[in-house]
Amino acid sequence: MSTMIRIRSTLFSLLSFLLLALLPNPALVMAEGGPSSPSPSHSAAPSFRFVPQIHHLKNGLTLLTVNDPYSPTLTFQVWYRVGSRNEAKGRTGISHFNEHMMFTGTKKFPHGALDRLISEVGGQNNAFTDYDFTAYFENVAPDKISLPISIEADRMTHLLLKPDQVERERRIVLEERRNDYDDPTQKLVEQVYATAFAVHPYHNPVIGWEKDIQHTSRNDIWRYYRAHYMPNNATVVVVGPLDDATVLRDVKKAFGSIPRGHLIHPRIPVEPPQHHLRMTVVKKPAMLPITMMAFHAPNFKSRDAIPLVVLAQVLSGSRSSLLYQNMIYKNPVAVDAEGDYDPMTHDPGLFYFYAQGLPTTTPKTLRSHLDSVIKTIKTTPVAPSLLALAKKQILTQFVMNQESAFGMGMMFGMMSADRIPQSFLTDYVKNINAVTAADLRRVARKYLVSDNETVGYLFPTGGRVPPSFARPGRIVR
Repeated sequence: MSTMIRIRSTLFSLLSFLLLALLPNPALVMAEGGPSSPSPSHSAAPSFRFVPQIHHLKNGLTLLTVNDPYSPTLTFQVWYRVGSRNEAKGRTGISHFNEHMMFTGTKKFPHGALDRLISEVGGQNNAFTDYDFTAYFENVAPDKISLPISIEADRMTHLLLKPDQVERERRIVLEERRNDYDDPTQKLVEQVYATAFAVHPYHNPVIGWEKDIQHTSRNDIWRYYRAHYMPNNATVVVVGPLDDATVLRDVKKAFGSIPRGHLIHPRIPVEPPQHHLRMTVVKKPAMLPITMMAFHAPNFKSRDAIPLVVLAQVLSGSRSSLLYQNMIYKNPVAVDAEGDYDPMTHDPGLFYFYAQGLPTTTPKTLRSHLDSVIKTIKTTPVAPSLLALAKKQILTQFVMNQESAFGMGMMFGMMSADRIPQSFLTDYVKNINAVTAADLRRVARKYLVSDNETVGYLFPTGGRVPPSFARPGRIVR
């Protein structure tokens, strides 16, 4: 198994990455047995192609189906509401460790059988761990849906967790962890997050700290598995050419007898407001200097979330963005300047951007240019043409990610895992289009301030390690 860590982008730009990177080849309530459909907003037509049908089984499992008759494949996904934010001190990385173990076998599907069976029917399967959730998926031909149903129902409750397999996966995870530590840009991002979050679990990388991975026992994993892998902590998402009643019947048959578990809701510490500038420095062999700047920002629950999405696009979302234009073209001090903001998180996260400098540029010079662009956006209205382009880019990506069954499954699965209301999608186009230049100036002045800022510098010490910026967020098996 291999592990990749990438930036967790906003929901809709992230889906494009996952469609390429995850695959080997490039709230509604309804009683069990009856579907329901979300009511479209009266002020705007639904901004997504298909309306999901949602069912709740008696054991607490949520089933969400979308009939996409135009898709050549069907995606079957299981989303568990558990990620690294749920981990106890001293056991960081256990969510990702448990994800690895989910592929090591049950009595019904011994080690290696799962991947082999999916491959034999021409399908694709994988999994990923995030701060807020862990998800598993199989993409198969529509007439092969019985296979992923059987696999996922079985490993929800019958995982063997053999001691020798635990040790084998531990070695794999530790190697992944060491690879991340050796990457200077990965180390920088990890330190920025650890510095920005003092008490909240977003402080920890999803892969965990090396010492914790070494000390996590088979019993620790077993208890974690039993505490979180249960039907009342999961959503099954099925998208593709399907009959809703048939899928409901088959899912009830496979999952319905799994007993509801007793969910433990640990107290997640609330990150206190930051009141002064924080800094961290990495000195490692690297090709280029890097400066990263991160600011605490709210999640989807805030009215500022949508303006921040647009601000991120205006600042750093494309080659037409202010940072790219300023630092690569007009005042060439960098080879790259990007960033992002993700409102689709369980708890408030970070609004961040970074620049990879020319070999002769210092990290402090990069910061000076980044600060200059921030100052400009606080004082000067964004040009109407740039604002219109940013909105077009966001909405184009939003539409494009609904063109595949997998993309739609990801969209609805993330929303279910983070309990994001359906209205976020229904009103997304309307709300993006409603953002004004004044909104951008307001949120920039509110959040992009030094007292709310964490700065990270990467000072190259020689060597030829190529840059590969990434944050310690989602991990793909």
